[in-house]
Amino acid sequence: MTKEQWETAEQNLQSSYRIVKLQADGYTLSLQTQRYKMQLCIAVYVDGKIQGKWLTEDCEIRRKFFQKHKHSILTRKEQEKLKRERKAFREAVLSNSVYYTYSPYWSSFRSLKRHLCQNCTDITLYEEVEA
Repeated sequence: MTKEQWETAEQNLQSSYRIVKLQADGYTLSLQTQRYKMQLCIAVYVDGKIQGKWLTEDCEIRRKFFQKHKHSILTRKEQEKLKRERKAFREAVLSNSVYYTYSPYWSSFRSLKRHLCQNCTDITLYEEVEA
């Protein structure tokens, strides 16, 4: 996509409930601004849907289009205590206390665009639709 097309897509998504459709690596992506957890975000629908199995199972769609979130089992206080431990022990505990979740919701258009550009080889503007 050209720079102007990305800017047009971003401007269309700034107003609520507008849909921008993209073609990315053979999939039709519908990007829609909507409310999620009391804030506006961009939802990514792949071929018109979001399936729960994409969020739980490792697949191409999850890696290409959904946002990855890193979480820790440890509290901040426990992480601070670990800083006093030996480096090898600290890194072993920290690596075993991390888990990842995936979400079809993006809070930033820039991060969505960056992720799509890094993970997709062919992205084109499909159409712009007003919901």
